[in-house]
Amino acid sequence: MDGAEPEPFFSVLGAVRVRRGDAQVPLGAPQQRALLAMLLLRRNDVVDLDEIVDGLWGEEPPRTAAGTVRSHVYRLRRALGPRIATHGQGYLLHLAPGALDLDVFDGLVAEARTRTTAEGTGEAAELLARALRLWQGAPLAGLPGPYAGIHRERLSELRLSVLLERIELDLRLGRHARLVPELTGLCAQYPLHGRLRELAGLALARTGRTAPTTAQDERPSRPHEPHGNPGTPPAAEPPNPADPPARPHDRTPPLPRPAQLPFPPDRLVGRAEAVADLLGTLTTPRPGSITVAAVTGTGGVGKSALTVHVAHRLREHYPDGQLYAHLRGTSADPADPAAVLAGFLQALGLHERDVPEGPHERAALFRTTVADRRILLVLDDARDTAQAEALLPGSATCAVLVTARATLDGLQTARRVRLEPLAVPDALAVLGEVAGRERIAADPGQAQALAERCGGLPLALRLAGARLAARPSWSLSDFVRLLDGSHPAFPALPPFSVFPAPAGSQDGVTACIRPSYDLLDDEEARLFRLLALPRRGATDIAGAAALGGLPPARAGQCLERLTGLGLLESPRPGVYRQYPLLRMFAAERSREEDRPEEQAVAITRFLDHLLAEARAVHAAERPGHRVFGAFPPEPCPGRPDSRRRLVDPEHDGALAVAAQILEAVPSAVAVAADLALAVEPLLEGSYLWAESLEPLRLILRTARDQGHLRAAGRAGHVLGSALAHLGRLDEADRTLDAAEHAARAVGDDAVHTGILNRRAHVCQYRAQWHQADVLHREAVTAAEAYGSDWACRNARARSVKTLLSLSRPDEAAEVSRTTLASAVDAGDRGGQAYALYNLGVTARHQGRTDEAVDRHRQGAELGARSGSPTMEAMNLVSETAAQLAGNRLPDAVECGERAVEATRRLRWHAAEVRALRLLGTALAATGDRERARVSLDRAADALTLSGLPRNPRDPLLPPDVASL
Repeated sequence: MDGAEPEPFFSVLGAVRVRRGDAQVPLGAPQQRALLAMLLLRRNDVVDLDEIVDGLWGEEPPRTAAGTVRSHVYRLRRALGPRIATHGQGYLLHLAPGALDLDVFDGLVAEARTRTTAEGTGEAAELLARALRLWQGAPLAGLPGPYAGIHRERLSELRLSVLLERIELDLRLGRHARLVPELTGLCAQYPLHGRLRELAGLALARTGRTAPTTAQDERPSRPHEPHGNPGTPPAAEPPNPADPPARPHDRTPPLPRPAQLPFPPDRLVGRAEAVADLLGTLTTPRPGSITVAAVTGTGGVGKSALTVHVAHRLREHYPDGQLYAHLRGTSADPADPAAVLAGFLQALGLHERDVPEGPHERAALFRTTVADRRILLVLDDARDTAQAEALLPGSATCAVLVTARATLDGLQTARRVRLEPLAVPDALAVLGEVAGRERIAADPGQAQALAERCGGLPLALRLAGARLAARPSWSLSDFVRLLDGSHPAFPALPPFSVFPAPAGSQDGVTACIRPSYDLLDDEEARLFRLLALPRRGATDIAGAAALGGLPPARAGQCLERLTGLGLLESPRPGVYRQYPLLRMFAAERSREEDRPEEQAVAITRFLDHLLAEARAVHAAERPGHRVFGAFPPEPCPGRPDSRRRLVDPEHDGALAVAAQILEAVPSAVAVAADLALAVEPLLEGSYLWAESLEPLRLILRTARDQGHLRAAGRAGHVLGSALAHLGRLDEADRTLDAAEHAARAVGDDAVHTGILNRRAHVCQYRAQWHQADVLHREAVTAAEAYGSDWACRNARARSVKTLLSLSRPDEAAEVSRTTLASAVDAGDRGGQAYALYNLGVTARHQGRTDEAVDRHRQGAELGARSGSPTMEAMNLVSETAAQLAGNRLPDAVECGERAVEATRRLRWHAAEVRALRLLGTALAATGDRERARVSLDRAADALTLSGLPRNPRDPLLPPDVASL
């Protein structure tokens, strides 16, 4: 039927692979592919679970073996569909005829064997040749476990037997000259195989040449033995039982000792741990297994420099030689493994004419040549696992260092090192080495800015340092301005030079990145460019899909492809980010290749995506609070990654992205204001108010410039909340007053209710308790009229501090119990934590310190579980006060220390003042006056940082936190 998905074709004659049409199906880790190989080799038959466990692990399987097998089967079913069936405690793989390369091979061989007549010899030889061309390297290559090892050997013997049949048929057909190079390589690969020697002697004799020499021929003659006839097959010689068992390399002339390593870097900065890991791995033999170490990372991060440095330090450990190949994995024309093997073989002493033609024959001869020798291979810039695997030796005495931008997931390694960009101190050290340490030390601020612009990539840092060294009159600030985004980031030679570049030339950074970019198809390249438009550290698949206007499945494929080429990194599952220089490169490509209207549409889609994500989180944080009309279809309380990316100050939270987008598309101000309102619960829960000020001001200014009252009310409400929390009370008053007028004008009841609550909050800061009480009541009335249970509950909960300050503790206790019950019914975890806090504070004021401690512990635990560090800190501070009130001094000190740490992490200076004051009081009561004095001094410093008015009754306590 049209549009039907093509049936998969399975391969075991080489690496285990599955293809659907032109696409290769991802099969996961080596052990998962080993399980698939077992099912393929027992196709259409049940393989018991015990057999699978034995085949994968041997005699000592882990306790989790059965569960691991089930997980492998689950993932294989997701990749291959329902063709894997469960039968009791086993599994069966349904396979159609002709769907496995081994079946195709067997069919061709069987057909060839039916052509026994002389007339059919040519057809039989061609059929066998076709069968042998199905082999793509060592069978079951790279698979672990005893089952794969046994069948690898069996299948290798099967191939050799069919190869011998084909050679015999070719000899019948008179193809002697063509066979000589192939047989020469095979004799070197299988030096003790008598039949191969006979066939080689026959082919040579018919071409008028002598038989090839081998280890047996080169054995020294004993005095009573005549020298043998070179043309006589060695199999005719009777073996001498006195001869010791011979290894091939014991009887051949010494091989050359290649030393192909490039010139090493003078010194590596910031890579001591990676060097130690690699040296430890490559000097520790792995019994029966070749040692492979892989170094991966983005372009310019220093993979080649690291591996060459390590390889030079290992020269004495690998005295038989060091081979090096640049595999050009990021170029449009990657190195052909067969050509690389030819170079290796010639470096090891073979004449060019003796190198076999076929890639498999070259690989086999290479493995034979290096067998039992201590040789180190450095394979630099591998394209993928297949390219690297084709070059691996087979001897456990050899070792391999591979570098790649791709992750090389399918490559079996003893050690993987993922290189990250250098931290700022190490980046400054690299700049200082090249540009001059004194010059860098003289302007540390600009030097750090330059290091950050270079993204910590050693390549960029050295290029920048070299440009600076060549321009001694330049200041660092002059140079940094070239990288500030107002100039093209990667023209032909800038940003590291102001001189015009020759046409078509590239600077070192561009030359490093461009080859990977050129490997992308149009859709992948477009997404890579668009990802740089929102200056954001990370995004997920949904965000990338919004930017590119792609289905999520296709966006995920593109992101994985970009990651595989080193153009993105994935710090955690489903999250992707660009390194700074890669983002600069992508942004420059977007300026060149994407029209401004296309860019505007893309980033507007992205802003809509952020709003949808934030609305879903808002609905989970404030259930029943209808700020945006209808609820999102699927509120998602369990998406911690969404919460982090929406407000994370280290990776440009949603507000910073919204502000950036408004600069390009001011008409998106309504969406930006809604986004500000949607992330307010996250700002409050994480106390990230300070980071939100600048983007909120831009959103509010844009709304006012456009006369957009609804957006102005919403942005003003959130900005006023931030200012109030940060102690900027006069500015908060002005901002909230203007926002209230705007919200009233457009009938934005939800925002008006929130503004009343926040104005009461400002009154609490100023200890204006009666005015706060009036505003709380107005907020409750407005919320009831508006129909928001959450807003009613929140206004009542916030009034508890006011009620206690007005000496109405019974009313405060009743409000706290009511709000807790309401929050439990609504599934409002934040509301529950706040109600528990209020119950604890009320119990302490009424002298029930044990109850207060219990309530605060519950509230702190719930705050931590629900992702609200602010609520956790509030409860810890108040628990300290309750412990102190109950004269439990050791508990008060321990809880106070945790409270100080929690408030400091949030940079919540007002709460830190209270925590330090309580801790100091507890320490003084225990007799530790020195630590108490330090704590109180720190409290005074924190109060200065907070900017809050002091409590007239106690100048070390701001009024807002006096009751914490």
